[in-house]
Amino acid sequence: MRYFCIIFIFLLTYSVFSQELPPILNFSTKSYQAGNQNWMIAQDKEKKIYIANSAGLLSYDGERWILNKTPNGSFIRSVAVVADFIFTGSYMDFGFWEEEDNGELTYKSLSFLLDKPFIDGEQIWHIEAVKDYVIFQSLNRLYSYNIKTNKVVIIPTTNTVVNLFKEGNKIYYQVENEGLYVIYNGKTSNYIPNSELNNQILVGLYNYKNSLYLITRNNKLFKVKGKKLVDFKLDNFNLFSDASIFLAKLVNNQYLVLGTIGNGLRIYDLENKSVTNFKQPSILNNTILSLYYDINGNLWSGLDNGISLINLNNSVKIFNDTYGDIGTVYCSYQNNDDVLYLGTNQGLYAKKINSKANFRLIPKTSGQVWSIQKVSGRLLVGHDKGTFLIQDFFAKNIYNKSGTWQVKPYKNGILQGHYNGMSYAKIEGDRIQSFHRFAGYDLSSRNIVVDSLLNEIWVGHDHKGVYRLKVDVRSHQIEVLDNYQLPAQEDTGSSIFRFYDKIYIATAKLIYKYDDQENSFEEALKLNQLFNNHQRSTGVSKVIDNNKLWSFGKKNIYQISKNALQNDYVLNAIPIPNNSREIGVGFENIASIGENRFLLGANSGYLTFEIPFEKQKISSIIITSFKAATKGEEYTSMSLSEKLIEIPYKSNSINFSFAIPHYHLLTDVEYSYQLEGYDEHWTAWSNEGEARFRNLPYGDYVFRVKGNLNGQETEIENFQFSIKKPWYLSNLLLIFYFVSFLLIVYTTNRLYNNYYKKEQEKIIAENKKQLKLQEITAQQEIITLKNQKLEAEVISKNRELAVSTMNIIRKNEFLLDLKQKLMKISSDVDIEEVITIINSKIAEKDNWKLFKEAFDNADKDFLQSVKSKHPNLTSNDLKLCAYLRLNLSSKEIAPMLNISVRSVEIKRYRLRKKIELPHEQGLVEYILTF
Repeated sequence: MRYFCIIFIFLLTYSVFSQELPPILNFSTKSYQAGNQNWMIAQDKEKKIYIANSAGLLSYDGERWILNKTPNGSFIRSVAVVADFIFTGSYMDFGFWEEEDNGELTYKSLSFLLDKPFIDGEQIWHIEAVKDYVIFQSLNRLYSYNIKTNKVVIIPTTNTVVNLFKEGNKIYYQVENEGLYVIYNGKTSNYIPNSELNNQILVGLYNYKNSLYLITRNNKLFKVKGKKLVDFKLDNFNLFSDASIFLAKLVNNQYLVLGTIGNGLRIYDLENKSVTNFKQPSILNNTILSLYYDINGNLWSGLDNGISLINLNNSVKIFNDTYGDIGTVYCSYQNNDDVLYLGTNQGLYAKKINSKANFRLIPKTSGQVWSIQKVSGRLLVGHDKGTFLIQDFFAKNIYNKSGTWQVKPYKNGILQGHYNGMSYAKIEGDRIQSFHRFAGYDLSSRNIVVDSLLNEIWVGHDHKGVYRLKVDVRSHQIEVLDNYQLPAQEDTGSSIFRFYDKIYIATAKLIYKYDDQENSFEEALKLNQLFNNHQRSTGVSKVIDNNKLWSFGKKNIYQISKNALQNDYVLNAIPIPNNSREIGVGFENIASIGENRFLLGANSGYLTFEIPFEKQKISSIIITSFKAATKGEEYTSMSLSEKLIEIPYKSNSINFSFAIPHYHLLTDVEYSYQLEGYDEHWTAWSNEGEARFRNLPYGDYVFRVKGNLNGQETEIENFQFSIKKPWYLSNLLLIFYFVSFLLIVYTTNRLYNNYYKKEQEKIIAENKKQLKLQEITAQQEIITLKNQKLEAEVISKNRELAVSTMNIIRKNEFLLDLKQKLMKISSDVDIEEVITIINSKIAEKDNWKLFKEAFDNADKDFLQSVKSKHPNLTSNDLKLCAYLRLNLSSKEIAPMLNISVRSVEIKRYRLRKKIELPHEQGLVEYILTF
């Protein structure tokens, strides 16, 4: 960006005469990345600058430098813009550059049109154009190129062509030993014979007030009268002071500009007879090779090493203390004797306004100066050492007990604000009496406003707010009436002031007004509204001439005045940015140094300006390049002339470059852009003259860009382009995709139907299988239920069997007992009858019959199974097996068989033998296996 590529020496303005110089922009070889020598300068209708450089043709649009090289890489000695062509001359060649559709320059040589070859070593040193003719000058020849006929004619000369000039519609050139020739209406004639020139080399030719003047390299100025030369002298200017003038040019019909070899640049104002000198370090080099006055009134200087640009038509003038002889200016004052005083961190300096002498330190005032003011006809200086009374170039210390910020008139004396309180001295006649310190207030009193009507003093403090004080000069006492705290204390300085009979205090964010009804500070709405679209950088504000309020911002300084017809305030933004002042926040200062002239203190000197301030007219914004690139590849320049350019999808990374061809130091150029079709919002204002977009989707876009120059907006520049669809979204492929989609849908449908049919068949088969399984399951459940019923019946039968068995056992036991008791009775006949009856009741055969019937109901297959496996078993053996299956003990079995327990055991043993049961296996266990 321009502020990064410029080595600007705003500081830049030192000279032996301590001059105030216009703003200067310096471009070093590092800035423009080309050769050091710059031989000729031109400008096109879009205000782009072209410079013949030792490395090629330089172009500059206010944002970026571009070096254009000839096919053979030759250095370029001369350049001129004619219509849409940029003509250049170089080593044994001349031709023109033409801007292609993509904004890049291409070179076309005209040497093929020559009917005679170049003389060996010939170089084209100068180019001028008149009507349809372009004249190229080498030291050996003049070449005339007709733009319409595309023909080159050699203008014959017998001796060395020393130079070439244009004045009006005439071409002048000097031939060694022959004099000065003129070409007018296609005819060449000797204008000044060599007898008059005496072989003096001309470096300048200009017309001023209908008279033609010539300047020679040996520092002589002639006025042409007929064919005679008359010595001419300029008031207050001695040409002989320059070692050697290399070129001279009249610009703006007012300034005679002289470029020298080794002595810098000198500008003589033909109207007010003043001289301005530019030398290193204000410009980069003291050898001037070329001069050009551009459309906006800027003077370009091509140097032997670098380029310097002087904003010649700017009302701002800059004085810079390059070597630190003066320091930072904290205050200033110009008295009626035309003496300018500067209060700096090094002391009080002064000089006569019209003097060419340097500022000089007033004796005894070395040190920090805080303020300069006229009080009761006396010039008083607030100083770190106290207070000084100034008379011309002399100073007298009248107070030295404390540092003094400010001095104010109060009643019939002087009120001083110090680092730690205030003091007062009465004035009697021509004498200032002794100062007395006030008791009751010992804070820093840098900002003071005196209210004589109420006998009150207002003091603004950066950290403690505002104090309203009652001062008694007789008792030297101060009473603190109020301390007003602001809503937000800031570290950007504050100031209290009276403006149209109202008390205000300003911070960087807001301005507050004192409301005497509420006895408080409230926001000053009208003043704050003026700054809605502006940004102040400090609370420091100053009222000058009782009706102009000045404040400071990052990009501007502001003047507020009252419109009497509308009874409202008017804000005037003056584009002098903070980076041109670079003074500490809170110490910004401004002073009136004449009618509508003001001085701004700066870190290394000061600036002056006038109001009304003439703002620079804004140029149109131009889109200088449109580039596209694929991912990871270099950008390719695209056409800027097509109404709607189409970009391949693979090149969807886009880069735009744009610029406002504006070449002023004290301007702030900003840009904002929008890409319609991608983002409908405008970007925030930025100093960067490029816009980058990555991986844009296909579609139609409109790129819009606008510029802002110190609050002035340009018209919007539009550029339409579109990004093609990717190959895989082309119409042919879309048809293919559609047909493929239909095939896929059809195939999918067929496959789905087949699949569905198979699945349906599977489902039907599965359902059948499920039904079959359900049927089997139901049958199994029925069988299970039947088995459960049978089991229940078996259980019931077992219970019956068990009951029956137990009943039989109990009955037999009872009858046996009864039988035993009856046997003990003596009457045998009766007893036997009873016993017979009992025997009949306990007959084993009947018991077995009853038991077998119950047992078969419960376990009908058991006896059959045992019999089939052991056919050798008798019926008694089967009976025992049945009793054992019921898991009856030998004791329980004995009554059933009507035998003893011992007999049961014997039967059990015999049964084991019959069935051949192993010894280790239990009989009951075996029986239960059936």
